Amino acid sequence: MANVAYDQDLYTWSLQQAALLRERKFDQVDWEHIIEEVEDMSKSEKRALQSFLETLLMHLLKWQYQPAYQGRSWKFTIIEQRQRIVGHLKENPGLKSKLSALIESAYRYAVSGAVRETGLAPEIFPETCPWDYEQFMADDFWPELDS
Repeated sequence: MANVAYDQDLYTWSLQQAALLRERKFDQVDWEHIIEEVEDMSKSEKRALQSFLETLLMHLLKWQYQPAYQGRSWKFTIIEQRQRIVGHLKENPGLKSKLSALIESAYRYAVSGAVRETGLAPEIFPETCPWDYEQFMADDFWPELDS
């Protein structure tokens, strides 16, 4: 089979590159694109974790600031995102060292999403995440408004 160009068919190119590596034909490997793909994989895993954090934090904010709308859907989403985060960190333990920065970034997006979905003013929400990782990941954590 002729070599397929990276930018023409990524799937077939990937299989061919894997075969070349297995056969130790290192002089035929497309190293530039292999390196690019490996770097992209790590970025993709990081983006996935941030997305799970954003969704969880946004739903926790909605849960706290709109208690009248709390329902099964929000509860399910919160539980599901916690499970996804745990699973993702189990598969990618190196991301644990990035948690602080990811939470900070995810929280900004979570506030933006909560504002968009609730119609509440952005000033209502804390400027920084009001919970630490262990707190918002706890199965029994369901934030309430302070009276």
